[in-house]
Amino acid sequence: MTAEVHSFQTEVQQLMNLMVHSLYSNKEIFLRELISNSSDAVDKLRFEEITNHNLLKSEKENSILIRNDKDNNILIIEDNGIGMTKDELMNNLGTIASSGTKKFLEKLSEQDKKDSNLIGQFGVGFYSAFMVAKKIVVESRSAHGGEAYKWTSAGDGTYTIEPSSKETRGTTIELHLKDDEKEFIDDWRIRGIVRKYSDYVTYPIFFLEKKEDGATEEVRLNKSTPVWARNKRENKPEDYQELYKQISMDWKEPLLWEHISVEGLVPFNAVVFIPTEAPFDLYTRDNHGLHLYVKRVSITEKCKELLPEYLRFISGVVETDELPLNVSREILQHNNKLPQIKKQIIKKVLSSLQNLANNDSEKYFNFYKTFGAVLKEGFHFDFEQHETLSDLVRFKSSKTGKDGWVSFKEYIERKADGQKEIYYLTGPNFESIERSPHLEALTSKGIEVLFLIDPIDEWFIMSYNKHGEYNLKSINKGDLDLNGVGKETEEEKKNEEKPVEELVGLLDLFRTKLSDEIKEVKISKRLRESACCLVADENGMSAHMERIMKATGQGMANNNKRILEINPSHNLIKNLADRKNKGADETTLNEWVEVLYETALLSEGSPVKNPGTFAKRLTKIMEMASGK
Repeated sequence: MTAEVHSFQTEVQQLMNLMVHSLYSNKEIFLRELISNSSDAVDKLRFEEITNHNLLKSEKENSILIRNDKDNNILIIEDNGIGMTKDELMNNLGTIASSGTKKFLEKLSEQDKKDSNLIGQFGVGFYSAFMVAKKIVVESRSAHGGEAYKWTSAGDGTYTIEPSSKETRGTTIELHLKDDEKEFIDDWRIRGIVRKYSDYVTYPIFFLEKKEDGATEEVRLNKSTPVWARNKRENKPEDYQELYKQISMDWKEPLLWEHISVEGLVPFNAVVFIPTEAPFDLYTRDNHGLHLYVKRVSITEKCKELLPEYLRFISGVVETDELPLNVSREILQHNNKLPQIKKQIIKKVLSSLQNLANNDSEKYFNFYKTFGAVLKEGFHFDFEQHETLSDLVRFKSSKTGKDGWVSFKEYIERKADGQKEIYYLTGPNFESIERSPHLEALTSKGIEVLFLIDPIDEWFIMSYNKHGEYNLKSINKGDLDLNGVGKETEEEKKNEEKPVEELVGLLDLFRTKLSDEIKEVKISKRLRESACCLVADENGMSAHMERIMKATGQGMANNNKRILEINPSHNLIKNLADRKNKGADETTLNEWVEVLYETALLSEGSPVKNPGTFAKRLTKIMEMASGK
């Protein structure tokens, strides 16, 4: 019988060009698509067999077989599934975006849909094979009986259809590969693609392997039920560890993992891992995400929609049967199911970390030292999780020492009498702020101060400035009123009672000499040992934040002037005030004022404008003080 020639029923050349050149990010996807189609066909047969006992039988188990004819550069994928009639071949392969699978889904009951492993939705995955094939031959025989037919096309706008001698049910697809696509005929390439994309397809995928003696053997390429789809009790720790190493390429054991199984409106299974050590690109990479499977087929290895950036150190796998896909299966349609899955994963991960913190503080501290700064990013991006995140963050403080940590809960439990705020100080590291003059009054009163020394902390505090009923108060910004808070010594009471009239002249001198550098000069309530310090306005930018901004090229003009506070009880201040009141030479007094201001800059971690001038000025003052 002469083959019938037909034209595709759509703008085929335009669509072919789109699929071949634009739709898929890499050519190897074609094999995933054809395997998925074969899996669909076997799945359809399984459903039909339940109610129809007159279907053609097969001597083989329901499966998929891949063969390669290297001599003729032909790759063959065949299944013993439901097969297609002549009309179905024409409708399903002759019309792009006419999907037999989609029509089949429409016939299934809602319960059947939940159990089905059907994945095809748009009927174009088959055409991805034209990326690598110059000609495709499809032979199919329907399980309902009748004659077999052969469909042939070179992707040129037409196809032919004719009777076939195929005797068994199912579909065989022959890809006559292009000359420059011979890599896809190689055994190792086929194995790699199956392992990458179709390792967990429900039905067995066999490969016809040729032995050295010329014999052939069908070797199974895909695994059985994956770790995440099994009951937790069926898995051993080694199963999870092997999965982690496979998906993360990290050969160290994970710190912990969570196996998540969720029922309900959007059922899914997942296994997520927290690593022991940070990846080298933790702060630079933007390819975070979880490996997404839909009905056992790998869709994308880095699905960002399933994981927030502040949990980007996590790796794992998610599988769902409920996710709609777009035509390429690589870019997910906008839908309300991904956010629901993401929300469940975030909740489970944070709960797991909380359990770790409660039950193994040493292990949690090791985690926090590595990933705590990243976790704090969640305060800026995930307001909904503020309460949970606030239970997870830890800080160094004026009482923990360099190696200790304190939580908000612990801080509040040991707060001073009368304390209604949580006090903190920002800086680049522990050493730079542990001796800060801003701590002096609080330390003398037994008040603990949190040290915010992560680069993210300046932004963290903007997003989280109140914990429960306690406001977070910077001790180097604004006024510091400690009346009625903590203990108070007799010396402090005396200092508070001392008159400041004698300091008026010195304060005016500071204001005049430093008018270009500072906003105001005030008597300090936070100093006990130091002569002076710089503080920002209550809503101003801290010195540490200013340095960060300058380091990133966002420094502002000299409009972030700070306030200079002086300690009225310090002997140096009292001596200078006395000299000023007695009419001492202002040239000499100005030298002292400059040095005091520059030492205040140094004590807060800021550089002096001219180190050379500062050194000479300091040497001169030391020379005068030594009596020479």
